[in-house]
Amino acid sequence: MLGKPGLAISYCITTVYIVSIVLPSIYCLRHGCKGPGELDAFMPAFMFTPIGAIAPAFSLQNAIQHIRKKSWSWFFWPLTIILAIVLLGVIAVIGLIIYYTAFRR
Repeated sequence: MLGKPGLAISYCITTVYIVSIVLPSIYCLRHGCKGPGELDAFMPAFMFTPIGAIAPAFSLQNAIQHIRKKSWSWFFWPLTIILAIVLLGVIAVIGLIIYYTAFRR
């Protein structure tokens, strides 16, 4: 579906999206986020949510194709699990946003 440069860009965007979620999470675990002001560190992740849903989907599709071909499957199995978790998280965030904007008026 995508060429090699497209897949490389997709994997890079996915990596940036995962890092934008993981780094503030680690900070909050170590220092304890106690208020809404400290949760502003997650704003880049929320900004990347639309593209953060599309890029991991293409990356996940590519990883599944590599597993089916049996090429480097030892590398792509953990990658597939991580990408699936990211996609489930993105779907949950989008669902929460829809719930809070539509039903909490």
